[in-house]
Amino acid sequence: MLRKINLKLFCLLFLFPQIVFAEELSKTDLDYFNNAIELEKSGDEEEASKIYTELLKSNDKSVSLSSALILAQKIVKQERFSDAVKYYQWILQQDPQLTQARFELALCYMKLGYWSSADYQLRLALSSKNLTSEAKSLMEYYRFLIRQNKNWNFWFNIGAAPDNNINNATGGEQCVNYLGMVLCNQLAEKEKAVGFNVSFGGSYENKLSDNWRLRHEAMIWSSTYDKKEYDDLYLTYTMGPKYIWGRGEVFIGPSVYRRWLNHQPYSSALGLKVNSNFDITNSVAFGLELSYMPTKYDDYSDVLDGYVKGINSRVSYSFDASKYFILKTGIEEESTKDVLNSNIKVNYALGFGVELPYGFSMYLEPSVLKTKYKYPRTFVKNYALEDIKEDDTTKKFLFSITNKRFSMFGLIPTFAYVYTNKESNVWQKQYKKSTFELTVNKSF
Repeated sequence: MLRKINLKLFCLLFLFPQIVFAEELSKTDLDYFNNAIELEKSGDEEEASKIYTELLKSNDKSVSLSSALILAQKIVKQERFSDAVKYYQWILQQDPQLTQARFELALCYMKLGYWSSADYQLRLALSSKNLTSEAKSLMEYYRFLIRQNKNWNFWFNIGAAPDNNINNATGGEQCVNYLGMVLCNQLAEKEKAVGFNVSFGGSYENKLSDNWRLRHEAMIWSSTYDKKEYDDLYLTYTMGPKYIWGRGEVFIGPSVYRRWLNHQPYSSALGLKVNSNFDITNSVAFGLELSYMPTKYDDYSDVLDGYVKGINSRVSYSFDASKYFILKTGIEEESTKDVLNSNIKVNYALGFGVELPYGFSMYLEPSVLKTKYKYPRTFVKNYALEDIKEDDTTKKFLFSITNKRFSMFGLIPTFAYVYTNKESNVWQKQYKKSTFELTVNKSF
């Protein structure tokens, strides 16, 4: 069924009127281009393909893109989908706005079983303002096919990450008057460290019917530093039923995680998560996650054991086939045995992503996390002990840039920079830090 629909789709390529380049060609190149078309009509496809291949080198962008699109479509007809992907990626590297190329790339990914990649390309393509109603309907149907057929996804990420304040320290000295004497102690100073991060995860879905799945998802995240006391290892696994429909999906299941710090057991949790995603329009998508995670700590369990419950939402808006906004909001409550550690966190972030020419992708995200503790605790302030209900505001700025042209064996390099500024009414809790990360990643 899928193959028949694909063949029908390739007969409807001109549902995308903005991809007809012939009118823009210069006279000389138009002669070559028309000559190749005439050769094809006469049955000499081999000679026509040679001309199209030569036109890829043209300084006229319209010529080279038109030729690349025709060559990609020829390769698709030969069912050489992996080779066609390279052509479509090259086209989009030159001009990320070409909806037709992005759509046909999604179809190739579907044929290869790369459902997540296909879904990403279709979501961007659907946001184009120049689509006909027939093209929109067809794309929406393909997104439903992706939800029905996507049964596994795998990704991994490796890289180095220098951190100029790995211990989130403020430094300095705190002093207090005690019986006429001034007693002081030094706070921890900032420590620099270089980490090596490795993370990978994936999901698999057992198909129960056209609408029901049994979903498994897992992730491992590890950060190893030159100062071993900051080594961190985190594992999580969730399993449960998933329901899909034409414009969305809902997944619910028990979730478990285990964490080690400095190679010692640190904490564990077993709880429940609910995750849903659906399309409000072709340009707007909404996601919601609910979680309840009773948590146990290996040390200080009589103080820190408790639960964390939260709700997080995500709204994405695609301006066109290459630019999008993401708004994230959430609230989380942490309740512990020792109520002095109980707190409420509220977070919000606004991200902007863009697919740029020459293979670049850029993402910017400023975010704010506000943490309020429920009860006052004792801190040193103005040479005295004072009960303060801690109130923190952590501001972050994330910048990342990726270039698909520099990929090797499918590994795509990414550079990320994160600046963190934590402000607090408890001065000992304030700090600033910068983290750089150079990674390579791959999704399947």
